[in-house]
Amino acid sequence: MAKVQRETLLKSIVSTDVYQWKQGKVLRRCTAGAIVLACVLASQALYHSVLYDAMSTTAAYWVVGVINLVGVWIAYRAINYPVFADFLIDVESEMSKVTWPTWLELQRATVVVLITMFIFSLLLFGYDIAWQKFLELTGVLRLAH
Repeated sequence: MAKVQRETLLKSIVSTDVYQWKQGKVLRRCTAGAIVLACVLASQALYHSVLYDAMSTTAAYWVVGVINLVGVWIAYRAINYPVFADFLIDVESEMSKVTWPTWLELQRATVVVLITMFIFSLLLFGYDIAWQKFLELTGVLRLAH
């Protein structure tokens, strides 16, 4: 069974087919853009850290260009791999059903979260001080003076 899946993945990598190109356009394009951006940044980091000193400038540019082309191909194939594409299509359709809060609701929720975090941090600070005093009194914790 694993062999069949591996052949399907290999076939998908070398294929030029587009899978359900009208569905999930926004998220698929954003995903492809993120993959390409990651490859470009990685190739630039590789160029500046290793390739710049290791080989001639022209050869280093070729290596960076090949890495970027492979990244573009991987991004194109990833968003057209049926299992991953179906996932992205489903995510985009579910995100269209989300009810987003208004600006006022967002501000109120943020204030509630900040106040709650402040109260909990004070509570945990109090517990920490109480346990520290208790452990000092029992001799378990000895502070260097």
